[in-house]
Amino acid sequence: MKKLFGIVLFLFGFCLNYMQAQSKQDILVKIGEENVTADEFLKAYEKNNRLDTASEASLREYLDLYINFKMKVQEGNALQLDTSKRFKMELSSYQKQSSQQFLIDKEVTEELVSEAIDRAKQNIRASHILINCGENASPKDTLSAYQKAISIRNEILNGSISFADAAVKYSDDPSARDMVNPQTNRLHFGNKGDLGYFTVFDLIYPFETAAYNTKVGEISMPVRTKFGYHLIQVVDKIPAIQDITIAQIFINDSLAKGDMQSETTAKKLAEIQNRLKQGADFESLVAQYTDDKNSIEKGGLQEPFALNSRQGDFVKAILKLKEGEVSEPLRSQFGWHIVKLIGIKPVVIDEDMAYNIRSRCERDSRSHKSKDAFINRLKKEYNYNESGREKAIKFFLKNMPDEFFQVKDADMSNTKGIDKLKPMATFADQTITAKEYAKEFKRYRGINLSRNEFLPFLEERFDIYIQKKLMGYENSRLMDKYPELRDLVKEFHDGMVLYEINTSKVWAAAVQDSTGLENFYEMNKANYVDSNTQEVKPLSEIRAIVITDYQEYLDEKWISELRKKYNPVVDEKVFSQLLKK
Repeated sequence: MKKLFGIVLFLFGFCLNYMQAQSKQDILVKIGEENVTADEFLKAYEKNNRLDTASEASLREYLDLYINFKMKVQEGNALQLDTSKRFKMELSSYQKQSSQQFLIDKEVTEELVSEAIDRAKQNIRASHILINCGENASPKDTLSAYQKAISIRNEILNGSISFADAAVKYSDDPSARDMVNPQTNRLHFGNKGDLGYFTVFDLIYPFETAAYNTKVGEISMPVRTKFGYHLIQVVDKIPAIQDITIAQIFINDSLAKGDMQSETTAKKLAEIQNRLKQGADFESLVAQYTDDKNSIEKGGLQEPFALNSRQGDFVKAILKLKEGEVSEPLRSQFGWHIVKLIGIKPVVIDEDMAYNIRSRCERDSRSHKSKDAFINRLKKEYNYNESGREKAIKFFLKNMPDEFFQVKDADMSNTKGIDKLKPMATFADQTITAKEYAKEFKRYRGINLSRNEFLPFLEERFDIYIQKKLMGYENSRLMDKYPELRDLVKEFHDGMVLYEINTSKVWAAAVQDSTGLENFYEMNKANYVDSNTQEVKPLSEIRAIVITDYQEYLDEKWISELRKKYNPVVDEKVFSQLLKK
């Protein structure tokens, strides 16, 4: 047994010595108390250079620059340049921003980006019927809204009513119906549920998803959003269009909203159409008839417009035209239009657009899908358990008066029996107690909730609270968990220190030290001789050039001082191995 133990100790000692020796061999340069490994140097080198084409001279030159960089950062740290409030705030902001990429499910994010790019290739025209149902509605009210939506859908499908008429009759979206503006007493005609053409990001994500997943001519099952339940009828799907350019003859007529024409309008439109048939020039008819005075000099030409900025029927009629073709009279809420199609510009998914789509995915509500997947992953990783949740929620409901959220000093954190409750949730080394969650209720004082809304509200807020706790815990561990993030933040930190110390020691010094600048100029006048006159240029004429030269001089002098202080020593054996990697 003793012999075996001795062998184990020998092997352990051998391995330890080997690892220490290998670690020592990997040290490329020692700068003061800091050791720089070959891997660290190569990582920095390969950010802007190719190692496979590197020469000994280029590596040596870069190593000298890297040593200078390291010495300056060490000096800045010794002067505590990274301890100011401004420095810490800027570094914290960068760390927070850089951390975001580690607080999402990257696989789900890529799926969402890919999905959005595919959807950006289509425009959809759809109508909807909304049945109101708030986010905090009780299960009973939610079920009632869903059943109402199903009933309306069945009524449409069996032919008892058209989708448009059902929208007017049932939809809680007021834009579906005609209504009188109480301030102007003017009649506004409803859209009968027609949303016109739209594309990715134009509407909230659950609605968008349902629309893209529903075939043309079909009606979706009820779709839940924060507004309620929607029935969606998809009317058309076309290849995506960036914008349309038209010229028009516009006749102003308020009756157009109701698909009618005044006698004067009807007469004008007939005249215009007759003259077009006789071969009249479109631009000349614009000058004679249009009420759009701003476009007369441009022959009726309009600014390009996106499909979602015009009514669906108006867009559909234009899409039927060939380039240069003139339409029949088209109505809008403003009047009547005779349109000449100038051009249709299709959407092109290039690198810039793909980048913009990715950015919008990160800001859009669909990003919650990635966040939810990430939260589920954290729950699994940290053994999340919420076995005490149900009992604690029942405790709150039992002890919560109807007016609880309206009472200014309402507090349940000290309610009798709360300390005896089992923790609502646990994960990693964290414990979430009912008492702790009860303290969150103060944030919701003044919220107007009926008694039957308490349960879904408490459940939903607890989920949000847990997400906040999990994300906070994960965020606190990111720097230890992900070396690449730690490297990013250190790189930014060192870059800021370098900027600060270069500013004080070189850049600002050269500008502010007027005596030193003049002495430098006097000592180096031979460098500032005018090639034409052979006379020395006055300092006042070349001050910016002299300052730049003085900065270089100060930098070289300072580096010389730093090299004496930090005494960088390169391991030539390790350096010689760099070219073999």
